[in-house]
Amino acid sequence: MSEGVSWTPHLKLRGGCVRKIRNVIFDLGNVLLKFNPDEYLTTLFDDAELITRVHKAVFTSPEWYMLDRGVITQDQAVRRLVRQYPDLGAAITLTFEHWMSMLKPFSANVEVVRSLKKTGYDLYVLSNFHKAAFEYVYSRYEWFSLFDGMIISYQHQTLKPEPAIYQILLATYSLIPEQCVFIDDSLANLAAASEFGIRGIHYETSEQLRLELNYILK
Repeated sequence: MSEGVSWTPHLKLRGGCVRKIRNVIFDLGNVLLKFNPDEYLTTLFDDAELITRVHKAVFTSPEWYMLDRGVITQDQAVRRLVRQYPDLGAAITLTFEHWMSMLKPFSANVEVVRSLKKTGYDLYVLSNFHKAAFEYVYSRYEWFSLFDGMIISYQHQTLKPEPAIYQILLATYSLIPEQCVFIDDSLANLAAASEFGIRGIHYETSEQLRLELNYILK
């Protein structure tokens, strides 16, 4: 389905029964916001080997997950990584200067959010995200106001797929797991949610998301 085509989710089950799913929970990275480090790094560097090294040093580092957990700042992460990889110091510093520019919305999926809101579903965000990065996107995209609640990892010092972050979501907003569907691009995160009775959609494409939502929400 093209991004310009409107979409309306189903409200009721067959026979006119009240819908079972009331709450739709979204991940952010690679569901509502693009996150493609390799594509971003190619805008900074021409050397394929350098791109591979920087990607590994930055985006798979313990520091990256510590940022998600909210236990260090971005400046602290940069200093730690530069000390570990002095030969990549300039590249690491440059990477951190502009990396948030890759966090652009998937407009088709934002339209799904708008459609669900208009149809009467309660909407939530459950995402691993850095403090500075979340503040960056939250200040730029008005559609964040459509959500009824958000649990962002850095605010609670816990990450998906750790059980605590799901417990916090359910307790904070008094959600009944069987009335929730969770959309995430990580199978591990969905498996952890399923342990609480939350149904999942493994996000792959906008079209697939709409099809699965229509099936689940019918």
